[in-house]
Amino acid sequence: MKLSSRNAFLVLGTYLKNAKPEKYDHSMRVAAISQFLAQIWGESVTDAIIAAMLHDIGKSMSEQQITSLCMRNNIEVHDFDLLETRMALHGKVSALLFEREFEGNDSERMSKISHAISAHVAGDERMNLLDKIIFIADNVESKTEGMELLEQIKAGQIDGPNECVRRIIEQKKKEIDKRD
Repeated sequence: MKLSSRNAFLVLGTYLKNAKPEKYDHSMRVAAISQFLAQIWGESVTDAIIAAMLHDIGKSMSEQQITSLCMRNNIEVHDFDLLETRMALHGKVSALLFEREFEGNDSERMSKISHAISAHVAGDERMNLLDKIIFIADNVESKTEGMELLEQIKAGQIDGPNECVRRIIEQKKKEIDKRD
């Protein structure tokens, strides 16, 4: 299948056809935010939209299916992936499903989009601009403090994607500390 935002939209519908409408709506809102961020930060808008639309397609599977798919495909699983729920692996599984759906397209572009999908859950030390855009968009969508961060980006009060990622990670740490 040709790698395009239209085809990504079709794939999204296929995977989320039996999901709650909120999952589909979330992916579309993340795509809209990603489009905006890609435009202001100079990333491929099409690639950002594709990665954002497909970042959660792995959530269409049960925890058991996700675990099984990871084992069958030698997807590296760390202890932290299993701490609270196996659903934390959905980014890696979503990336695998994306690769299967769009196999045969430009390998460099595929790799870049796949990594952004995979890294959107927890990020990683190799995050490029597209990775950061998807991570930020997913984390600001539908969260009060996230929407405040988005407004600060729009107002030019945030010094780029690295500052956004730093703030999101700090917020996540605070949330974890509250639970402990």
